[in-house]
Amino acid sequence: MGFDRAEVQVPEASLVSYDSETPVKSEEQATSVTRSSDVWFEDGTIILEAEGTQFKVFKGILAANSTVFNDMLVVGSSSENSSEMVEGCPVVHVYDTALDLMHFLKALHHVGYYDPAETKDFLLIAAILRLSTKYNVDVLRRRALAHISSLYPTTLQEWDLRKDTAMEVFNARPFAVLLLAKETGHQALLPACMYLCADSVDIDDILDGLKSIDGKHLELDWPDKRACIRGRQNLLLALRSEVFAFLTGSLAIPNCVSPQRCDSSKLRWLQSLEASLGNGCPGIFSIKFPWASFRKAVCDNCYTASYTNSNHQRQLIWDKLPSYFDMPPWGELSKSS
Repeated sequence: MGFDRAEVQVPEASLVSYDSETPVKSEEQATSVTRSSDVWFEDGTIILEAEGTQFKVFKGILAANSTVFNDMLVVGSSSENSSEMVEGCPVVHVYDTALDLMHFLKALHHVGYYDPAETKDFLLIAAILRLSTKYNVDVLRRRALAHISSLYPTTLQEWDLRKDTAMEVFNARPFAVLLLAKETGHQALLPACMYLCADSVDIDDILDGLKSIDGKHLELDWPDKRACIRGRQNLLLALRSEVFAFLTGSLAIPNCVSPQRCDSSKLRWLQSLEASLGNGCPGIFSIKFPWASFRKAVCDNCYTASYTNSNHQRQLIWDKLPSYFDMPPWGELSKSS
């Protein structure tokens, strides 16, 4: 994955559009504009329009929460330059999807609209992260980022505590979050996203893409596809040779009190492990090894050494997880988010 590529930033001038003269619209364009049924305050002071849908909101709320809108609407008094008026309010054209803008504006104007403890709707969460990043609404950005980061964390401790259902579950979610993270510049999300692409998605889907929750086709670019497939294979090797070294014989346990019994038991557990890895997914951070049952099959010394080494190796692999996908270290990624 090429992280030396510069992120494409949306030019400030393209965030909104103000026409110095009254916009000339065809009859078809004029009749295609619709009023939002979700966000329309009768006493609002400004109208935002996206994809032919108009939202009547409050200029003061936009400016108070967004430094971008404050600079545009207050400091520069840009809205006063718009001669397109509806119900006495200036119309500002923004280059967002109507759905994204609806979620974003509702979150700004309704205190309880977005509650990370209750909200599962991925498109809502993604819209808020996307537009709060674009318009620099720090409170909403941090809230949405923390929500998504709880499923795509930077530490192994957070990974082990993650609740997959904290956000709407669908097959293409790792792709969707990865693309969202790249779009918004939150690179600390990427290693866990790539790991889940490698761990939970079939090879054919990595190559061909998947349909998202909204029906759109999501597909990784070729550098990410290559990094994902290579990472998948290298993690699978690390799982066998490092995390489960106690089963493959790579971990020497000189103080075993019953070598014949323990070696026989480890062989059976290795065969069981190999059978469970038949689908080719590494599963290093998601596989649930039945330690309690294993403890009954080997001596105490073998169990203690195996358990300690396995968890240690698991942590070491997490610490260098970004490198499996050709990314910079965790610390560097976290600085960019």
